[in-house]
Amino acid sequence: MRSITLQCPTNARASVSCAIGPAPRAAGRIAGRIAVLLSCFLLAATLARGADTWPNRPLRVIVPYGAGGSYDAIARLVSSRLAEQIGQPVIVDNRPGAAGRIAMELSVKSPSDGYVLVVIGNSQTIVPSVHIKVPYDLARDLDYVSMVATVANALLINPSVPAQTIGEFVALSRAKPGTINFGSGGSGSSGHLACELIRSMTGADLTHIPYKSAALAVTALLSNEVQMYVSNLVNAVPQVQSGKLRALAVTGLQRSPMLPGVPTLDETVAKGYEFVEFHGMAMPRGTPSGIVTHLNQEIDKALGAAELRARFSAQGAEAAPSTPQAFERFVLAEQAKYAKIVRSIGLKPED
Repeated sequence: MRSITLQCPTNARASVSCAIGPAPRAAGRIAGRIAVLLSCFLLAATLARGADTWPNRPLRVIVPYGAGGSYDAIARLVSSRLAEQIGQPVIVDNRPGAAGRIAMELSVKSPSDGYVLVVIGNSQTIVPSVHIKVPYDLARDLDYVSMVATVANALLINPSVPAQTIGEFVALSRAKPGTINFGSGGSGSSGHLACELIRSMTGADLTHIPYKSAALAVTALLSNEVQMYVSNLVNAVPQVQSGKLRALAVTGLQRSPMLPGVPTLDETVAKGYEFVEFHGMAMPRGTPSGIVTHLNQEIDKALGAAELRARFSAQGAEAAPSTPQAFERFVLAEQAKYAKIVRSIGLKPED
């Protein structure tokens, strides 16, 4: 008996082997052989269609930080909406640790079969500049799907500082050098680099005091151990409304509806200043382009829902859908921006 293996069409994962006897001598046997071959082909095509059906199992969204933060909150809101739209569960998988490097390594080494996404944000673009061991390359290892959201920050000061505007604050720091300290959640953190950019663009005299966490930096600000801190709006607004802290500016290019009376740095003392927290989704490099395109369309649809936008607003976030190409350009531009800041302040990369 001879065996013929029929391969499925391109990208299919099924193959069918059909056993065919010796070449027939009668016309009737020829017809039978053709029928067998046709059956094999139809079976292969059926299996191929089943293998190419996407999605036919749950999707996983890897989040580089633990539950409770903005990465997690935004990922869960979008994942819930996507699950409804595509008819499959979308599971949020929190993998905190090592400044997000654990999650990123897991993501870029995952199969590029369309079932794994990873949340990309500021930290992923900063890490290559402040750490030596980085298990990913943002330009090489990912297929970008879409930007999802941006979150503006606010420049906060302790109310004891005699400045009511950002202009007065910058002037005060220059007039009394060495007296204004700013806190951050650690050297090389987004808060640190946001303040360094303010310093370089305004000429303000500011001294960096790093803490082991953002929470400790906020506590230091409340006690006037440091006088300035850049915080996301979700955490900032309650402290500002209670009078415990004063907001002098927001870091986006537009004013925030959460603090409408607070100007931007761009319109006051630092033209062109923009420092926003962003979140988007990407997949391991090599994911089929059709799946990337389909997910981009689904995310765009999800972000258009009024309910989701309202829930984003409660997190201080604004929906920001984009094309895959635009998101990739944005991420790589952010990486270059942070690298420039790190070089300018002479920050040495750590393990």
